[in-house]
Amino acid sequence: MKRSHFLLFAGTYGLLLAITMLFLTESSLTNYGVPKVDVDHIAIMQFLGASTGALALMTLLNRNQPNSYPLRTLLLAQAGTILAGVMLGVYHVVVLHVPFSTFFVADSLFRLALGLGFVYFYRQATKEATAVN
Repeated sequence: MKRSHFLLFAGTYGLLLAITMLFLTESSLTNYGVPKVDVDHIAIMQFLGASTGALALMTLLNRNQPNSYPLRTLLLAQAGTILAGVMLGVYHVVVLHVPFSTFFVADSLFRLALGLGFVYFYRQATKEATAVN
């Protein structure tokens, strides 16, 4: 898969996720296993939806850019954000015994693959940049 196709896919997924987090907040929280949705959960989910949407938009807008330091920074930031989110989710479920659902497990596995994809394209772009210099 080409980097531009991966970024198109990841950015589109991120925007769809952001839309559900912003506008279908209660159902998103219920799908993730939150037993009792309250205004605090909604506020946090909507804030995270806005930041997810901003990162997804940056990903979409930069999908066709040539290899550059800002592009590599975006790839690394996306990898860090996604993989940290997966690790925190697993920590919360395993150590803190936060309720979870099958949807959470499936989404976490998908995000893990997405995060590893960002790592792959970051490493590939870094190798290309160091080979030129």
